[in-house]
Amino acid sequence: MTTGTDDPFEAALAALLAPLAQAMVARGLTLGTANEALKKALLEAALATSEGKVSDSKASLLTGIHRKDIKRLRAEESEGPPRRSVNAAALVLSYWATAPEYQHKNGSPRDLPRSGSKNSPGFDELVRQTRADMAPGTVLQALLGQGAVELQEDGRLRLLTHTLLPAAGSAEQVAAYQATLSAHLAAATQNLLAGNGDSRNFDRAVRYSHLSPASVEKLHRLSAQKAQALLEEINAEARALQEKEAESSFDGRFVLGAYILPSPGGTSEEEEET
Repeated sequence: MTTGTDDPFEAALAALLAPLAQAMVARGLTLGTANEALKKALLEAALATSEGKVSDSKASLLTGIHRKDIKRLRAEESEGPPRRSVNAAALVLSYWATAPEYQHKNGSPRDLPRSGSKNSPGFDELVRQTRADMAPGTVLQALLGQGAVELQEDGRLRLLTHTLLPAAGSAEQVAAYQATLSAHLAAATQNLLAGNGDSRNFDRAVRYSHLSPASVEKLHRLSAQKAQALLEEINAEARALQEKEAESSFDGRFVLGAYILPSPGGTSEEEEET
């Protein structure tokens, strides 16, 4: 897709970059860092969407990157995008909250000893079952440190939350930021580039303005409750399906996300529902 002076995507690009720029400034990243990352991304996109071999000159023409930079970037060892693995601690929480062997009959998660038995598995068995790439003790320290798990007087471990919220500014939060936003942006971009008759990803939002702070807070609470319930339901179903297919060679991936932006007193927009 080419852009021109009348292409609305040019105006959209500035709005899309605004929150990213805010995060960059807050973390001390400058234009040089962003420029290098953008060059790499543009080159990867040009190579991925072009048929046949792409010369340095053609790549430069498609991206606007100088041929010297194209040559340098192509000469660098290509490690490819890092494989996104589910955070081990979050994966353990997911299993603990949804797997039947870790729940009471009423569906609530059991308190777990560090080491259990064949008929009553404990925390160490839980970590091994999730195939997390971290030792059980390391995962436990992470969960205790983030307040997701509590050590009881009898030595058992109690699950306090089904959701892991990384510490502000931590490497875990940055990883979640990347995974969440890149998945949503990929889904929206696929829709943007889809041709007539092509299937499109589900991507919907509800937007309202001219609301009082009380109304915004009411909608915030309602949305958070319903979104959390949906995520927990899909999480349980996905875990069960993955367990059934544990010995298969399938590599399909699925992402469901949810976000809420309560902003009383924010920029006024026309009321719309999409």
